[in-house]
Amino acid sequence: MKKFKKALIMMLVLGMVLLAACGSNEVDKAGEDGLYNDGTYTGTGQGFGGDIEVEVVVEGGNISEMNVTDHQETDGISDPAFEGIKEQLLEKQSVEGIDTVSGATGTSDGLIEAITDALSSAAK
Repeated sequence: MKKFKKALIMMLVLGMVLLAACGSNEVDKAGEDGLYNDGTYTGTGQGFGGDIEVEVVVEGGNISEMNVTDHQETDGISDPAFEGIKEQLLEKQSVEGIDTVSGATGTSDGLIEAITDALSSAAK
């Protein structure tokens, strides 16, 4: 029984290492040139309280910054969405797979829509 537990633990550890080694993100797929054309792009999306306008900065083919330039969302409630979505965007380098922020779903959806609008002009 002891050998079985050790073997099972070893197999789980090896499986996790294998999965981590095989994982990739959009930056890896893009290579050094990135996914986007360099520049500053703007986009608009429909949030919970109205239009959300963003500015997305691309440097070296990758997203380097995202700023909300105008919105009618409720301060305090929208802030976690703005911060959480930005963090995910910079990590993933795409809106694909970005999770909405609980308690601010309408804001999250509008922000993702605005980013998508901006990146449509930046795509190679």
